[in-house]
Amino acid sequence: MSTGGGGGFRELTALFSALRRARLQHPAHAAQLHARVLVSAGTRPHPHPVLLAQLVSLYAAAGRLADALRAFRAHLPSANPRTYAVLVSALARPHPGLAFSLFSGSRRQLRPSPHVISAVLAACAGLQPLCGRQVHACAAKVVPPGDVFVYTGMVDAYAKVGDMESSRKVFDEMPSRGAASWNALLVGYARNKMCLETMSVFRALAAQGREVSLDQVSVSSVLSACTVAGALDFGRQVHACAAKVGLELSAVCVSNALLDMYTRCGCSRESLALLNAVGCRDVVTWNIIIRGCIHDNRFMEACVLFRSMVRTGTLPDDVAFATVLQASACMSAWAIGASMHASVVKTGFLDSDGVASSLITMYSKCGCLDDAHQAFVGAKDHLHVLSWTAMITALQQHGHGMQAIDVFENMLENGIPPDHITFVSVLSSCSHSGLVEQGRKYFDSMTQVHRITPWNEHYACMVDMFGRAGLLTEAKRFINQMRPKPDASVLGALLSACINCRDLEMAKEVANKLFVIEPGNTGNYVLLANIYASHGRLEEAKEVRRWMMFQELRKEKGCSLINN
Repeated sequence: MSTGGGGGFRELTALFSALRRARLQHPAHAAQLHARVLVSAGTRPHPHPVLLAQLVSLYAAAGRLADALRAFRAHLPSANPRTYAVLVSALARPHPGLAFSLFSGSRRQLRPSPHVISAVLAACAGLQPLCGRQVHACAAKVVPPGDVFVYTGMVDAYAKVGDMESSRKVFDEMPSRGAASWNALLVGYARNKMCLETMSVFRALAAQGREVSLDQVSVSSVLSACTVAGALDFGRQVHACAAKVGLELSAVCVSNALLDMYTRCGCSRESLALLNAVGCRDVVTWNIIIRGCIHDNRFMEACVLFRSMVRTGTLPDDVAFATVLQASACMSAWAIGASMHASVVKTGFLDSDGVASSLITMYSKCGCLDDAHQAFVGAKDHLHVLSWTAMITALQQHGHGMQAIDVFENMLENGIPPDHITFVSVLSSCSHSGLVEQGRKYFDSMTQVHRITPWNEHYACMVDMFGRAGLLTEAKRFINQMRPKPDASVLGALLSACINCRDLEMAKEVANKLFVIEPGNTGNYVLLANIYASHGRLEEAKEVRRWMMFQELRKEKGCSLINN
C-alpha cells in the first residue's frame, strides 16, 4: 500500500476488530472506515481482500445492506470467500433471492467454501426446492461428508421447504451427527405435521444415550407433535424423559409445551399440577391456560385469568388479546370486549391482524355490526386476509350478502389474496342473496385464479345456493361432478334443497345416506319427517320419529342467550 504501508493495514484491521469487540456498529462508523480503506489503498484500484471482508461485515452489522452490496460490487476483484460468506449470510433472510444470486456468481469466480454454502442454505428456506438441490450438488463437490455443520444446514433447508424425504436422506448419509442434526430433522417433521415420524425420530434420539443428549428443542418439538396427534401416552413418556434430564421445569418452552399438550388432551389434573409447579409463568404460559378454558367452554374463567395475568405484571401480547376477545365473543359480552378494545388501542396491538379480526368477530357476535365495521375501518391500513374475512363473515351472518360481496371485491382490488375461509363466507353470501351466477363465478375463480382446492364446505355452499334457487337437478349434477366424496355437510345441504323443492323421493335417498354417515344427528330425521308431513304422509312421518325414539335420539331444545 502506498499510504500507510503495512502499518496502515494493521491499524485498520485493529480498528475493525476493536469496533467489533465493542459492538460499535453505528452506520457512521462504517462510512468513515470505508473512506479510510479507500485512502489506504493508494494507487491500487481495490483495497486488501481482508479489509474488504471486514468493511462488508461492518456495513451488514450496522444494517446497511445496500451499502455493503455496493462496496462488494465496486471492489469485486478483491472479494475472497469470507467476503462472499458475510454478504450472503446478511442477505439470506431479508433477500433470499439476491443471496442465492450472489452464491451462483461466486461459483463462477472462486471455489465456494463451506462458509459460503452454510450461509446460502439459510436463504434456501425462502426459495424453490430446486435451489436447495443446486446447493446440495455444489456441497457434494467441495464439502467433505464429515462436515456436520454444513450437512445439518442441508437437513434444515430441505425441511423448511417441506421436502422431508430429501431431508431424511441427507441425515441418514451423514457419517456423524450432533444434537443440532437430530433437532433439525425432528423439528422439520414437527413443522410439517408429520407427527408419527417426529415421535419415531425422538425415540431414536433418546436411544442414543449419552452420545447425544436431549435438549429443550427436541423435547418441545416432539411434545407439539404429540399435541397435534393427540398422542397422550407418548407425551407422558416424553414428560418422564424431560423430568429425568431436568428440563421439566427449568426450560420454559418445555413446561409450556407440556402444559399445552395436557390442556388440549383434556387432562385437567395433570395440567393443574404442572401449572402449580411452574415457577416462572411467561405470557405463553398464560395464553395456554386461557385457551384451555375456551376449549372447555369456560369463557368467563378465561376473562378472569386474563385479568390475573395483567395483575401479576405479565404484559399481554397480541395472542392474549385475540384469545380473550374470542371468549368475549362466545359469551356475547359486549362490555368485556369493549374494555379489551380500549386496552388494545392503548398497547398498540391494533396493527395485529389476529387482534383486528377478533375485534370484528366479537362486535359482530354481540350484534353490533356498526362497531364491527368501525373496528375494520380503524385498522384498514394494517389489515390482512383474516380481518377482511372476519368483516365479510360478519356481514354475511347479519344478512347483508350484497355488502359482503362488495367488501370481497374491495379486498381483491387491494391485492389481498383470499383463503379457504373467505370463499366459504362469500359463497354463503351468494347463496342467501340468490346470486347464482355470481356464486358460480367465484367458485370457478377458486381453482382457476387463486389456485385454491375447494373443501366440502365450498361444495355445500354451492349445493345450498342451487337448492334455494330451486335448481335441484343442477345441485344433484354438481355433487356427481365432485372430486372428493360428498360428506355430511354436502348431503345435508342437498337434503334441505329437496325439502325446498318438495322432492320426496330424492329426500328419502339422501336421508338414508346421511343416516349411515352420521347416525346420531337428529336433524336429518326431523327434516325427513317434516318432508313426509308436508306431503300429507303422516304415518311415514310418525314412523321416522318412532325410529328416533327406538335409537334413543332426542332433538335438543333450542335456547336463546339474553344479556341484561
